Amino acid sequence: MWYPTAMSRARPWRDRETGQTHWFDYRSSSATVEQLEILADAEGLDLDDLLDEGLSQRQVLFRLHAVTNLIPEKVLERRQERLERSQIEPVCRICSLYGWTCEGKITRHHFVPRWLMRELDSYQTYAAKARCTIPVCVGRHRDLHYRESDIDKSIVPYLTAEEKELATILLQELKDERPSIYELIGGGSTASYEYQLVRDFKRGGFASVTHEEIEGP
Repeated sequence: MWYPTAMSRARPWRDRETGQTHWFDYRSSSATVEQLEILADAEGLDLDDLLDEGLSQRQVLFRLHAVTNLIPEKVLERRQERLERSQIEPVCRICSLYGWTCEGKITRHHFVPRWLMRELDSYQTYAAKARCTIPVCVGRHRDLHYRESDIDKSIVPYLTAEEKELATILLQELKDERPSIYELIGGGSTASYEYQLVRDFKRGGFASVTHEEIEGP
């Protein structure tokens, strides 16, 4: 566990609901899992949208201070509901496959990023989270989004046959309806989740195959 020191340029933030003080290191380039959970709850955001921003601890603290005195009661209620749901929701698809200990609560990960789905004419047809997301803990969710993480960003091993079929439909529609975006992603950063998604699609990875069968150059 990290503790503030005189040289860390640490700054505190007090959660008015729990009374707990959280420390933020201004020198750190990446926010922690716990800090991202707090900000998602405070601003009422989906973690997918928040993780795409790649926030530092300093940026998270700034935003928390901005909303500290503005958090409506319904947001506090939503936080409590999420805490209660986390006790009964499915296990993390990634951690359960490898026998890892989950880092953070269970969230819903859009296996085809929502910002891409919104580019499609059929977005409303597939927008329901029950159709286009899978349960992933906050730690693994962050790893998928953050480019500097070492985790394999291929989502294929964690999808059911029905989810792979939906991913195929959405990515084919992206290729047909928004070819410039599709090609931009395919030629972009190899460290991004979107690049790996398009790469797997191009190689037929969303057919019913094993993880080992889609590995390679």
